[in-house]
Amino acid sequence: MLKEPVSLSMLMDALSYRMPMRVTAVRYFCRMKYPSAFPVCPRCKTSMEREYQAYCDRCGQALEWKGFQKAVVIMCL
Repeated sequence: MLKEPVSLSMLMDALSYRMPMRVTAVRYFCRMKYPSAFPVCPRCKTSMEREYQAYCDRCGQALEWKGFQKAVVIMCL
C-alpha cells in the first residue's frame, strides 16, 4: 500500500526510465596509467564502466547505442 498519493508527473518520470535514451558522450581519462574512455549516461551524467549495456548501472535508465561511434568526447585531465 502506498503511503502518499502518486501524481501523474511521478508516474511519467518513473516510466521515462523504461524508454531508451541514446548514449551521445564519452569521457576520456588521460591521467590514468592506461588512458581510458567510458560512456556517459544521458540521464545521470555519470561514467559507466561498460559499453553496450542495456541499462545504466547507477540510475537504471534504459540505453540505446545507435550512433555511439559518433559520440562527443569529453576530455578529463
